[in-house]
Amino acid sequence: MINQYRIHNKFLDVRIHRKGAELCSVKNADQFEFIWQAGPVWQRHAPNLFPIVGSLLDHEYSYNSKIIQLTHHGFARDLEFDVLHQSENSICFILQQNQDTLESYPFDFTLLITYTLNENTLEQTFRVINKDNKRMPVSFGGHPAFNVHAIHEYEIQFECNESVQANILEGPYISDSKVDVIKGNKIPLDHHTFDRDALVFQDLKSDWIKLVHKSSSHAVKFDIREFPHLGIWSKPGAPFVCIEPWQGMADLVSHNKDILQKKGVLVLESNEEVSKTFKMEFTP
Repeated sequence: MINQYRIHNKFLDVRIHRKGAELCSVKNADQFEFIWQAGPVWQRHAPNLFPIVGSLLDHEYSYNSKIIQLTHHGFARDLEFDVLHQSENSICFILQQNQDTLESYPFDFTLLITYTLNENTLEQTFRVINKDNKRMPVSFGGHPAFNVHAIHEYEIQFECNESVQANILEGPYISDSKVDVIKGNKIPLDHHTFDRDALVFQDLKSDWIKLVHKSSSHAVKFDIREFPHLGIWSKPGAPFVCIEPWQGMADLVSHNKDILQKKGVLVLESNEEVSKTFKMEFTP
């Protein structure tokens, strides 16, 4: 069975693992590798988050008065997807419920993750279908990591000047504390930017952000307009930065554990579906 798939055009060569439908390589025509290659400091490339984003309080939630266990970022990142269809520049992966997923997420669902190349832009689409006869709560999002080597040579640029503060974490949960990290339309990066773990943003005005090398043209531009939440993260001192468009986020420290009341959760009616896309434009 094939475990890694390829799509390509004259601008980019892209590889995706069957496990987790995880993007694992994006190279340009000069063989520059944009994606973090899962080194010892963090052994993932770009996990897909489903059916939650972040952590639940005590790794559990309440649904119909029942307490159910569900791990950090959900289970999709660790499961084998099937390929629904593939062409030279596009591929669609599919995941559906099984006996194991029903233990932690008691819903019949279809998750489709599609990657499509358009010149030097890679589009990633999440499509979730509620196949159950009851309402289904769901969150999802991306978590791609990009090579930066010397982090202090990079910065985050936003489309607009932003006055939004970043939520910071208390353990794995969203705390009541916020911090000013955006200076006008930029976040300068250094070895201490992520000392308090991820930076989480809500209510950004910008439709796009960029991870930019300050002294060259190297950049990754993200179109995030369809996603209401954004995480930016790295391990302190590590040579990568994650840009994470999210539909949802970790539990607030004050959350009551009711999944239907969780921040960012979408509640789909029977046979209802949702589809959202983010785009990554790669500049060498």
